[in-house]
Amino acid sequence: MKYDLIILGGGPAGLTAAIYAGRYNLKTLIVAESFGGTANLAGEVENWPGKIGSGMEIMSDIKVQAEKFGAEFLETSIDSVKKEGEEFIVSCGEKIFYSKTLIVALGTKHRKLEILGEEEFLGKGVSYCAICDGNFFRNKTVSVIGGADSAAKAALYLANICEKVYVVYRKDKMRCEAISLANIEKNEKIEIIYNATPSEIVGEGVVKQLKISKDNEEKIIDVSGVFVEIGATPSTNTVESLNFELENGYIITGKDTKTNIEGVFAAGDITNIEIQQMITAAGEGAIAAHSVQNFLMNSK
Repeated sequence: MKYDLIILGGGPAGLTAAIYAGRYNLKTLIVAESFGGTANLAGEVENWPGKIGSGMEIMSDIKVQAEKFGAEFLETSIDSVKKEGEEFIVSCGEKIFYSKTLIVALGTKHRKLEILGEEEFLGKGVSYCAICDGNFFRNKTVSVIGGADSAAKAALYLANICEKVYVVYRKDKMRCEAISLANIEKNEKIEIIYNATPSEIVGEGVVKQLKISKDNEEKIIDVSGVFVEIGATPSTNTVESLNFELENGYIITGKDTKTNIEGVFAAGDITNIEIQQMITAAGEGAIAAHSVQNFLMNSK
């Protein structure tokens, strides 16, 4: 089947692009493994204009809006993306789709600690999503690894349901938003351990302890859960055959979201955007759809 536009990725960037593309009357397909992306994992979002709610609620609202304007949705993995002549070919299992343009909005994937016990205890105390799994640790002691906004938000969320939350960070000061740090510092349930790095996750069937290295000494924290919040890497594997120009792994775009590949635009956290937030991703999605519209009009 042929389209004017195929959007790869279903987070705030991809879904917003689908709204705008529909309003431009472009025949649009949006393909994603899950609609909402990592935004679904956000708890209460306070900086989305006009609504305070969970990431999943906000993403659901955007998806309904995109459907209203005629975008087609396909929830599946993407096997390959390639360009032949002036046409892009997207393969999803036995299904093959053709498009005049692409918007790449595949977002990022969580980084891992790469320490002993991380893989062994995944789903048995190790988690990359406090919102998803926090309730399993109600009234227990847990740790959060990291010092940026995602770690801070995870710690504050877990403090509402857990007995104790240790935040383990390798530097001497958290680099999250000031308001989040202030809330952490006044929360008696949260203890920050600075200048420390995790070295091993230990347990018997489930997580029992976290070993950390601090001041050249090994210390052991008794915990039931380890929540890893150390950032993410751009999900460019699916589209690497297009040979994008990258910056630290992120797709380089201009203000109009154009990439170095004619007919391909990129939006959201997969790009070298300065601020990775739901609202900035949505803004890039809107710009990308507008750029696609201009590109198609100028190609006639």
